[in-house]
Amino acid sequence: MVGVGRGAALWGLALAVLAVSACGRKTPVRPPELVAPEPISDLSAVNAADGVRLTWRRPDRYVDGARMADLGAFRVERSTAGGSFAPLATVAVTDRDRFQQAHHFTWLDAETAVGETYQYRVISFTTDGYVSQPSNIATVQRAVPTPAPRHTPHATPGG
Repeated sequence: MVGVGRGAALWGLALAVLAVSACGRKTPVRPPELVAPEPISDLSAVNAADGVRLTWRRPDRYVDGARMADLGAFRVERSTAGGSFAPLATVAVTDRDRFQQAHHFTWLDAETAVGETYQYRVISFTTDGYVSQPSNIATVQRAVPTPAPRHTPHATPGG
């Protein structure tokens, strides 16, 4: 009977050691500067009828190149006449848990004045607050876009 108790005790100890060694981090710890999102490099700004429309591609990697799954939001910033950038809006990322995620984001700055030149940049955030470097700067002079010419169909002879 003593042998059975000792074997059970050894088995229990082995399970405890295995359980403790399986707990904890599964990947190496990475420094904070490497888990920030890669900066956006394709920000563009164009005139629209109701303001300036910004578009950019979704960042999908951290600075260290690892795939990112915790993109949380974007901060859109604007500058006028070479001044300093000021925050305009926060654009939340709401599709993290969806199978199909947005590849591009669009935001409209409706608070613009015709004739004024604006510079924009976008900063990405993870859900736990890691911040990317600012994106490229997109510059646009606000103008009302001219409407596209209307195409009038013409009848062709013999048709």
